[in-house]
Amino acid sequence: MQELVHHTIQKIEELLEHFNKVQELYLSKSFDFDSNFDEFLQELLEYFRTKGNTTYESEVLKIMNMISTVKRGFNPVQMERITNGKRELVWGFSFNGMESAHQFLTEMYAKEKKKLDEAEEILSGLLVSFYQNGILDDEKVKELKSVAEIEGFWMSLVSQNATISGINKKLRLTMISEDIFLVMEKVLLKLI
Repeated sequence: MQELVHHTIQKIEELLEHFNKVQELYLSKSFDFDSNFDEFLQELLEYFRTKGNTTYESEVLKIMNMISTVKRGFNPVQMERITNGKRELVWGFSFNGMESAHQFLTEMYAKEKKKLDEAEEILSGLLVSFYQNGILDDEKVKELKSVAEIEGFWMSLVSQNATISGINKKLRLTMISEDIFLVMEKVLLKLI
């Protein structure tokens, strides 16, 4: 089942905010870093489990296991027992883990944002076309002041026009209807 793209972006932004706090703790060499990083990784793991994203879930578990292995006194890269400098290795592997987490969070964010940007581009062109063809005017735009009204307007167009129905189906391949209505609302607000 598809998730509201707007919600996914909001959740990723929340995760990135939490991640930034963890990075600040790392930078300041805070004693709270370890527990906060563990907490962040648990939150991230739970998010990916909930979404059913086993690839990223596996990546988070890999990070957690790598750090856990170092904390137990074993270097997971060299496959040797750590005799000295264990704390420095924990910091180093934690940094590596933060880099990995940052990479896949930013990849996910960019992917979801791209969906909205593409939908906005399609709908902007379509709404300008509606203006040019007299289907939409300033009065009608002012009447569309809620998502429910936008939904009614959009669904009436979809049922009347095969081209718009095709555009709706194309958009529905990457997002749910509620996302389409929210993007339309954003575009319509620009037209007022």
